[in-house]
Amino acid sequence: MDVLIEILKRLDERSLGVAACVCQLWRGLARNDALWEHLCFRQLAPPPEGVRTVVVALGGYRRLYTVCVKPVLSRLERRVWTRHEVELSLSLFCVDYYERVLLGGGGGGAPPSSLMFLCKAVGV
Repeated sequence: MDVLIEILKRLDERSLGVAACVCQLWRGLARNDALWEHLCFRQLAPPPEGVRTVVVALGGYRRLYTVCVKPVLSRLERRVWTRHEVELSLSLFCVDYYERVLLGGGGGGAPPSSLMFLCKAVGV
């Protein structure tokens, strides 16, 4: 089991999704938050102290990866994020959670007063 987890840690998000389709055991392992945490910070600076509890409370590392990390990585060249960039991404993740859960904006797009526009690329 530990060997399989070590192998899954080396996959990208797309390959991890494919591995989750193999069987129920692999699906359960692919949903492991520790794998997604590793995926989030594989190309980033190490997370500041106390980030894990905040991310887990806001939906977990798989959601953080999908909402914040993946869109940013797709726009940027391969480089290591600074601590400030990681903190900004986490702050935007918190804003998204606040708007979805606490303000009840769960359905369609973000409300007009949303700060989630900061997650999108700007064409200049």
